[in-house]
Amino acid sequence: MMDIDLIVKEVRENGFTVVKNAFNREKIDQINECTEKLSAECSEGVILEKDGKSVRAIHGLHLNDLFFKKLFCNKTLLDITQTFLNSGCYVHQSKLNFKKAMTGDAWPWHQDFIFWKNGDGIEQPKLLNVAILLSDVEMLHGPLCFIPKSHEFGNLCELHISNADWENDLSNNLSYQIKGDVLKPLIKENDVSFITGSAGDIVLFDSLIAHSSVLSN
Repeated sequence: MMDIDLIVKEVRENGFTVVKNAFNREKIDQINECTEKLSAECSEGVILEKDGKSVRAIHGLHLNDLFFKKLFCNKTLLDITQTFLNSGCYVHQSKLNFKKAMTGDAWPWHQDFIFWKNGDGIEQPKLLNVAILLSDVEMLHGPLCFIPKSHEFGNLCELHISNADWENDLSNNLSYQIKGDVLKPLIKENDVSFITGSAGDIVLFDSLIAHSSVLSN
C-alpha cells in the first residue's frame, strides 16, 4: 500500500519522487494499446518529430478519449494530487511523450509552470505533474532528468522564442528555457537525478522543478 503522506513529503522536499509498480502490466498494456490507436489516427493533438514520421507527443488526451478520461480519475492518483494540493483538483493538461530509438529528440532544460502562467493565466504554481512510464526506461533512452530542489527557487526560465504556439512548445525548441549560467550552479549544488525505471512506475513532480531529457538512442 502506498504511503501518500511520504510521497507528498518527498515531492515537497526534493521536487519529485518515483512510485514503483503503481500500475500493473495489464493496465500498461491497455494504455499502450490505446496509445497506438491514437498515434495511427493522426488526430489534431498528434505532434511529429523533425523527420515528419515519428510521433513525438499526443496532446489533450482527457479531452478526446474516454479511456484516458477514466484513467485520470484513478483513485490513487487523485488521492496523491489532492493531498499535495490540499484541495480538490482537475486535469489542466494531458499528453503522451514518446522517445523512440534514434528519432526521439531532446527536451531542453525548462520548468512547466511558466508555460501555464503566461499561456493559460494560472497565477500560482499549485499544480502537480503525474507521469506514467509506459515502457522500461534506461539511460540509453534519454530519460527524464531533474535538478533536485530546484523548485525552491521560483521561476528560472527566460523567454527563448516570442509568439510561439502550443505546437512549438511540444518541440525541442521551447518558448521558455533555462540558460546555462543559471543551470551550472544549481547542478553543482544539487546534481542531476535521472529517472530510469520499469513500465508501471509513476513519476510525480512539482511544476517549478527544472527538468530535461536528451536524445533517445
